Amino acid sequence: MPIYEYECRDCKLVFEVIRSFGSADLPLECESCKSDKIERMVSNFYSMSSGPISSTGHSSCGSCSGGNCSSCH
Repeated sequence: MPIYEYECRDCKLVFEVIRSFGSADLPLECESCKSDKIERMVSNFYSMSSGPISSTGHSSCGSCSGGNCSSCH
């Protein structure tokens, strides 16, 4: 399951919650002040692989590796 980051609009606490994709936007309570004014944050992630990059797309698009971004044809 993914880890989502949330910020409390009242006390500004940033905290993480492990939730399913379908539960990501369900209401939460702040772990610190118990406020229900919680906002999901946009999280960055980094992934690294020692294997070759594989593409499932059939495009020669240079802007993505999958051939299915909005600029691919």
